[in-house]
Amino acid sequence: MISHVLCDLDGTILDTMELILLSFHYAFEVGLGQTVSDDELLLYFGQTLDDQFRQMRPDLSSSEIERLVEIYRTHNHLEHDRHIDLIPGADHALKILHHAGYPLGLVTSKRLDMAQHGLEMFDLWSYFSVVVHHDSTIQHKPRPDPILEALRMFSADPHTAVYVGDSPYDMQAAKSAGCQALGLAYNTFTVDDLVKAGADRVCTTWEAALHWIMEQND
Repeated sequence: MISHVLCDLDGTILDTMELILLSFHYAFEVGLGQTVSDDELLLYFGQTLDDQFRQMRPDLSSSEIERLVEIYRTHNHLEHDRHIDLIPGADHALKILHHAGYPLGLVTSKRLDMAQHGLEMFDLWSYFSVVVHHDSTIQHKPRPDPILEALRMFSADPHTAVYVGDSPYDMQAAKSAGCQALGLAYNTFTVDDLVKAGADRVCTTWEAALHWIMEQND
């Protein structure tokens, strides 16, 4: 049985891959005078910006990390609307789930203002009755804290909730929180990546993910 559906944002609902890569490349070039490969960036997708920069460049000080994050965010905000799109089928699936009575929660490492703006671009913001964002918790994915906070806000049982995400960190966080972990292997991580991270089920389309969620209550 599934009573509540929690979702990641980037790579799960919004296709922000191009935007994220552009912003990282810009931050490394402007902030450090360095180039970085897409492959290195992809290794850390799904975590907070602070954690990603810190893992890629562990020799940097906290102030240097903060500067890189600020450069990234400034570029990301300027380029945002030109470089994002919906993950195919996400809008239809969320609409069906909403009208079927499933409480929907957003659990993202993104800041609230940009998460809301991105969803409002596609008229999806109103579907979410609970939103957990970067500043909602001290600890972030792959730790379970953000998902646990969403469950607390819903007063929901973890065992009847599912978290839909596209990264191994999403799957790890969901399992640590006691939820079912539904992986969406679209354009960042593979089915095998998500299975190895503990996914209970992996789908390659939102249509298949919607079908799986609905059939759990048949």
